[in-house]
Amino acid sequence: MSLTSLLSIARGALLTQQGAINVTGHNIANANTPGFSRQRLAIAAAAPLQTSFGQIGRGVTATGLERFRDQFLDASYRRENGDLGRFTTQNDVLSQVERAFGEPSDTGMGAGLDQLFAAFSDLANDPTSPTARTLARQAGASLAQIFKDTDRRITDAVTLVQQKLTGVVSDINEIARQIAQLNTRIQGSGAGAREAPDVKDQRDMLVDQLSHLAGVRVIPHEDGTIGVLAGDVLMVDAGQAATLELRDQGNGVLAVGIPNSSRALSFQSGEVAALTELSATTLPALRTQLDALARGVVTEVNALHAGGRTLTGATGVNFFDPTGLTAASMQVSGDVQRSTDNIAAGASGTPGDNSVALAIAGLRTSGVASFGGRTLGESYQRLVGDLGAAVRDASRQQIAQDVVVSQAEELRKSVSGVSIDEEMTSIIAQQNAYAAAARLVNVADEMMRDVLAMVR
Repeated sequence: MSLTSLLSIARGALLTQQGAINVTGHNIANANTPGFSRQRLAIAAAAPLQTSFGQIGRGVTATGLERFRDQFLDASYRRENGDLGRFTTQNDVLSQVERAFGEPSDTGMGAGLDQLFAAFSDLANDPTSPTARTLARQAGASLAQIFKDTDRRITDAVTLVQQKLTGVVSDINEIARQIAQLNTRIQGSGAGAREAPDVKDQRDMLVDQLSHLAGVRVIPHEDGTIGVLAGDVLMVDAGQAATLELRDQGNGVLAVGIPNSSRALSFQSGEVAALTELSATTLPALRTQLDALARGVVTEVNALHAGGRTLTGATGVNFFDPTGLTAASMQVSGDVQRSTDNIAAGASGTPGDNSVALAIAGLRTSGVASFGGRTLGESYQRLVGDLGAAVRDASRQQIAQDVVVSQAEELRKSVSGVSIDEEMTSIIAQQNAYAAAARLVNVADEMMRDVLAMVR
């Protein structure tokens, strides 16, 4: 081997160790950078020189950059992060809906029902009392207003879900577009699986964000690009990104689809899964229960009231408007609004007859066939109890899932995170190797001088 080859080996060693030191310094500088993955300069022995007496080594060379990342830990984190997005969104929206009922409270619907039955109980004590009749009308009007207010708050929750879903779909589309752009950068640079680590870190951070919104699965390609499945749609494939759109299904229900397809997409995790479920199932079911309760109150009270006689002797008069059978439309009947004399306290119309008022007051403790033998108050408490249980479950799931996600993130960091101690150990070794290569240059120089001296 010539002295020139020796200098070439020294030069290659200097450049390679300098590159390794640069990469280690890059790691140290980004030790606290979110999403950064630890890197190493991959080095290997240079292709040997074939001679008549065997192969002679030609030093060291850099073969590329390595990014420390475990795709299985990434997949685990993103799966758990998708569930966290779902549980968090469910808890946030359901907690707001629970507050709409204002329970326990002296002004909530439960208190309104009690006040109505108490007002008719007072009327039964003095069937001809103008004050008792006025209080009964006021209690009915107050209960109807509570139903309307509760229905309005559910409508507000529906609007909130629609706004959130609009924002989430927009975010999903934007993130998918950015991932596709980064795929194109990686593909265009000719970077394979061992190169462009910083760009891939940016892309992985976007995939992490997308997993919280929609739940994702990543399909790696040989050219370093990836495909991303969100729900049952391929959102990203190399440099191509799909676009989601919202569809109004009517009655405040929204679905998510893709253009030129009538099929509604199905999501199992992420914020979009929670929001579509709330929009299509949870909130409509809650409103159905509330309307059923309003219809039960109107129907049961009217059935008893219409069988009695008013102070004017009229029969068949309803206490509530019989057409207002939903929470939003419930109101005291026009007859009762015009005059409290149209409230029926008894069945016969004789002085002191309080049978109708007692029967209506008895609805507080009497079971109703349309509610499976439960009282109206018990039916309301069951509605509120089911909602409260759903909120508690969502809250517990969110808390538990937050711990699981934190653990998954720590596992990822154990592979991809930067340890300052390890990096300092590496840089000392690299510095020593660099110093040795520099010494090799000096040796080659001294040998060259000796050869030249011999020539002279």
